[in-house]
Amino acid sequence: MRNIARVARVSVATVSKCLSNKADVSAATRERVLRVCRELGYRPNPLVAALMQARRRNASPASHLTLAFVTAFPSANEWKQHPSPIFRQMFAGALARATERNYKLEHFWLYQDGMSNQRFGKMLFARGIPGLLLAPIPSTRITVDISWSAFSVVVLGLTPSTRQFHRVSTDYYQGMLLALEECARLGYRRPGFAVRRETTERLEHRWEAAYLFSQRRNPAKRPPKPLVVSEWTRDAVLDWIEHERPDVIIGPVLGKLESIIRESGRSVPGDIGMVGLLVPGEGDRLSGIIQDGEMVGAVAVDQLISQIERNEKGVPAHPITHTMPGHWNHGATARFTESPKRSRSIRPGVIPTTSPPA
Repeated sequence: MRNIARVARVSVATVSKCLSNKADVSAATRERVLRVCRELGYRPNPLVAALMQARRRNASPASHLTLAFVTAFPSANEWKQHPSPIFRQMFAGALARATERNYKLEHFWLYQDGMSNQRFGKMLFARGIPGLLLAPIPSTRITVDISWSAFSVVVLGLTPSTRQFHRVSTDYYQGMLLALEECARLGYRRPGFAVRRETTERLEHRWEAAYLFSQRRNPAKRPPKPLVVSEWTRDAVLDWIEHERPDVIIGPVLGKLESIIRESGRSVPGDIGMVGLLVPGEGDRLSGIIQDGEMVGAVAVDQLISQIERNEKGVPAHPITHTMPGHWNHGATARFTESPKRSRSIRPGVIPTTSPPA
């Protein structure tokens, strides 16, 4: 490091600040130092870096930094009562990993005390919070306008309004493909996809895209069209079932849908199967895809701390999205509709269907 300082004509302390991406060094000086590093073939020693990080992790409790878990629901604790447990799971995973890494994690509501977004950001900055975990935004109509340059930021899940940041999310596309493959293995021939319009828009249509792609590969003349509605209504759901004839329905939160189906006199899974894309956990009665929300939260904290340690703040030039695969829960709302032997012969990714009666 002394050689770099001598060639760049700066102090050793300045070299250290440039390598740590500290903000109190001018851009011109940082670029000059980094250019000298490249010319001299300098590479940071990963063992030394690991040692320094370990020393920081073992610092006294008084030095623990606080990370903010930011939610933007209409009320402060609505994320705790949401029908899907994914928000609570993300927070639990993030809290456990933050504690393991010697950080604190605290929940902050975006609209706390009637604050504007800008005032909210200033409050977090005044409290010395270096990093924000943005929980999934519940609506595409919600925007978050904070002075981002003061913070390292990682987004949990997918929301179009926050796609400019690094994100950690469930692999929604893979989840739908896996659900379709499991439906085929069970012998279902006409899987139908049902979703609220705001949900599919918020998730960048990834479930819908996977469903439509798989249906293009089906030999059926007319596979079921997706049911995309603003709100679940009895008429919309039952009309769709009568017209499209799905033998299993795939969708995210299916409680309202299942109630409508049962009230119509149909049984689940006897008359029609149901496969969830947001199954709460292992062993749940709902068949479908489990999203590992706790792992998503833990990985997001790792990414956020890495940014903080590199002093990376604001909107990144090249945002990266990390995706985590879901896995199948057998549950009790989908069942074999033909012999297992015949079901296993179905080629994965091709969902056999038959056309509805004319």
